Amino acid sequence: MISGVLFDRISQWSMILLIGLLPIFFVPVLWVTVVQAKSALVAVLLAIAALSWLVARLIEGNVRIPASLVLLAGLLVPVAYALSVAVSGLAQISIVGTGVEQDTLAFACMLYAALALSALIFSSAPRAGIFAVRGLYIGAFLLLCIKVVYLIVPSISLGSIIIPQTGNIFGNWHEFAIVLGFFIVLGLGLRQSEHTLGVWKYLFYAVSLVSASLLFIANFSDVWIAVGLASLAALTFELLESRAWEGHLTFPWRTRGLWIALIALALFSIVFGTFVNNVLPARIRIANYEVRPSWQGTIAISELALTRPATLFFGVGPNTFGREWGLYKPASVNQTDFWDTNFNTGVGAVPTSFVTTGIIGILAWLFFAGVLIYLAVRVLIRQAKGVPRVSAVSAFAIASGYLLAFHVLYVPGPALSTLLFVCAGTLVAYTTHIGLTHIRNLNIRGEGWMSAWQTAGVVVFGLAVLVAGFGISRAILAEVLLNRSVVVYNQSKDVQAASRLIAQALFINSSSARANRTGVELGLLELRELSAKSDPKDEAARAQLQVTLEKTIQHGLNAVAINGDDYQNWLELAGLYQELAGAKVAGAYENARAAYERARAENPSSPIPLFRLAQLELLEGHTDLALQDLALAVELKTDFAAAYYAASQIYASQNNLKDALSAAARAAQYASNDTLAWYNAGSIAYAAKDYTNAVVALEKALALEPNYANASYVLGLSYAQLGRTADALKIFEALNTLNPNQQVVQQAIADLRTGKKPPPAPAKKN
Repeated sequence: MISGVLFDRISQWSMILLIGLLPIFFVPVLWVTVVQAKSALVAVLLAIAALSWLVARLIEGNVRIPASLVLLAGLLVPVAYALSVAVSGLAQISIVGTGVEQDTLAFACMLYAALALSALIFSSAPRAGIFAVRGLYIGAFLLLCIKVVYLIVPSISLGSIIIPQTGNIFGNWHEFAIVLGFFIVLGLGLRQSEHTLGVWKYLFYAVSLVSASLLFIANFSDVWIAVGLASLAALTFELLESRAWEGHLTFPWRTRGLWIALIALALFSIVFGTFVNNVLPARIRIANYEVRPSWQGTIAISELALTRPATLFFGVGPNTFGREWGLYKPASVNQTDFWDTNFNTGVGAVPTSFVTTGIIGILAWLFFAGVLIYLAVRVLIRQAKGVPRVSAVSAFAIASGYLLAFHVLYVPGPALSTLLFVCAGTLVAYTTHIGLTHIRNLNIRGEGWMSAWQTAGVVVFGLAVLVAGFGISRAILAEVLLNRSVVVYNQSKDVQAASRLIAQALFINSSSARANRTGVELGLLELRELSAKSDPKDEAARAQLQVTLEKTIQHGLNAVAINGDDYQNWLELAGLYQELAGAKVAGAYENARAAYERARAENPSSPIPLFRLAQLELLEGHTDLALQDLALAVELKTDFAAAYYAASQIYASQNNLKDALSAAARAAQYASNDTLAWYNAGSIAYAAKDYTNAVVALEKALALEPNYANASYVLGLSYAQLGRTADALKIFEALNTLNPNQQVVQQAIADLRTGKKPPPAPAKKN
């Protein structure tokens, strides 16, 4: 007969591996991102742990559950997400997304699984909890080693996984700094516990020391504030614990000096961190560029999005903040460098959930946070009273509060979010060891309705984790295949190979809008190749062209059917029809126009649909409509250089050189590093006989690209018109050297040498 002990061991080691591998796990290939690797790790190992735990409980017929309100409060989070998904329409993006977003129902279930399984497993197997924490610090040590080696030898890449800006395999610099603070706070808090017996204390000290050093280099003031406050709390309660034991307040520097030093370092970094960062060697100086909506922006989106009772109570749907951002983002954002950034989250994970899951979602998060903080405070009060064996538990209490704060103030990645719930679950488990939380035994083999309900609850929990883990794994595998298709095409230009990978991705996850968008892009490339190579009289070639066309159109239609709220899907479909309109396919213009209008409706604050619509109108010769669309585009974004450039070309084609010159000047002003913009302004100024401004614009174009032949030619003509013959001759002679045997250039040189002006022939545009 199979024993439940075996399955308990599997569940324990699954959790130990998950916690130990979280800091260090990655896949050293270009098409698997760090976030995808860690999300897959979480999904797979939690599913294995849940399944093995469930089987063990069914075999034994008994479930030992810590009677902690934290577990009930945590359960309300996925319940709130499930209600929001049901009310908002069961959209795939809300259920599982691409597998890496935390603001989905599937990932909410996985986070609760991390909380519950940590509490259930480590409360019954204390040694497994110790092994898990030691595994965490082994992983942390390896993570820090890779980072230190990267600082010394920045050329390493580990399969191009290490990003030059961060140099680590955990996340961006901010997320890396947050986990460094977590390692410090938890490691020092556990320094006198069973976790650090023997040689293990050296590992914990080493990780804490290196983490503090790297955090000092990284210089994130919010992280240092959190570390400083956590250190102050730890120091305070350790002193109170010492007073309870000894009867009076003592200050043993040998045991408390680490906290004091850390607090001093935090204060120094908060005050002088920027100065220190500026004087560090350039190789290790941190330049972190991270942008997300502010508190004001997030609140403004919530006020505009949650206007109906259904959305107010249940939100607009998990993982749909990006759509609301497109609908309601502040107009001022369009005047910044991030005007085209699609923010999928707000200022923090918890504030984002208010927009996506409404009042029920934010109440669930607040209730969970409140209960967790209440439990942490109870643990710290026990420590202050000198209750034995509480110091290790208080370390998890403070570390949980530290990570919880960053879920309000920041949007952590899946690894950090999982660490929060694992840490909270371990806290619950450890409170059972000190008698603060009681264990409740459930008999799932008994008779009666109560036993049936308990059995059903245990089975539903296990199955929910399995389904969520499968959904996340499937979505990630499809995304990985898509990434690989992009890499294959970029490296080999093999459209067929890339298309096969997309087909595999869609076979795995037919609900992937991104896969269908990528299919449209590759389909257009394939159509161009077939059109260039095929003989119009070849029936087989025409049939292949027709099949490819139908398949590409179907990809576009599938994308908008999967998620019609995403303006990017409509832009992709519109671009496809625009390509067909250029080939004079019947009905393509009308379909493209309708798709662009839908894209505008889904993202009215973006000028891109209007700009692309103007390009479509130009294909049909509708210059007046194109100018109207461009005017609307620059109303949304007053410094939209591309729109001014297109308008200048239209005005020039109408011989309206006054408006053409004005639009071209604005295009050059707002795209001051764009060679083509300056050439365009110069050539239009030359056509308008404004030779002085033509010279200014063309000289700037050549300063950006010295070998720009067209700009050199028009500049030479402009010099000649201004009577600067020597300058004109010098330009044409250089141009003749760059592109010899050009008749028009040689004729200009001959004319200038005989005292004539070159004929005012228009220059070719590139």
